[in-house]
Amino acid sequence: MNDVLKSKRSRGIFLSLGGIIVIAGIGAVAIKFKRSQPPGQPLSADERKVVDSSAAYMNDHGLKHFATLAEQLENSGIWMRALPDDRYLRGAEQNGDTPYAYTLSSGKHPSGIVFAPRFFTESLSDASRASLMIHEMGHYEAYVATGKSDEYDGYKTQYDASTKLKLTETDGITYFMMLDGVEQYVVPRDATYALKPNVKEYIEQNKQ
Repeated sequence: MNDVLKSKRSRGIFLSLGGIIVIAGIGAVAIKFKRSQPPGQPLSADERKVVDSSAAYMNDHGLKHFATLAEQLENSGIWMRALPDDRYLRGAEQNGDTPYAYTLSSGKHPSGIVFAPRFFTESLSDASRASLMIHEMGHYEAYVATGKSDEYDGYKTQYDASTKLKLTETDGITYFMMLDGVEQYVVPRDATYALKPNVKEYIEQNKQ
């Protein structure tokens, strides 16, 4: 395991700023805020190509449901890129996290999934980008179904898709952030995940 990732585990940020929009996302960002401005900017043509490529990767790896949903969210303008002064991403980074995206929703009505710049600028594998998007779609579907979501939804959905995506430790931080999220948020509510070979190994290594 990467020693840096092992010693600097992803942590959750839970802030209440007096609004009604709830945010949850990879890097364990979960906050509320006031609807004072659009949450993000429309994707550029190049960014849309990245999203399209990731959706195609999902489809090619037996995850047609998520590929179709990713395309629907793109066409409806739900996928966005962060504003230059996105204070939520900045706050997460100041807290030592590495956020790639977050999902916003007012009850059962998700209003945006916002990508951090690093989602497009870092040399992430196809599996990594697809995995990060599926994490956010886990939140999206939970909001639509129940009006609420937390990191259990994101990390469980992400982990359940990881085998088909062929996400492994060679994919770096995305893989280890997923395992860390499963340990922190999924295992306490579903102990069977602690028996998954890679999760079990990750938990054991963290005890050393």
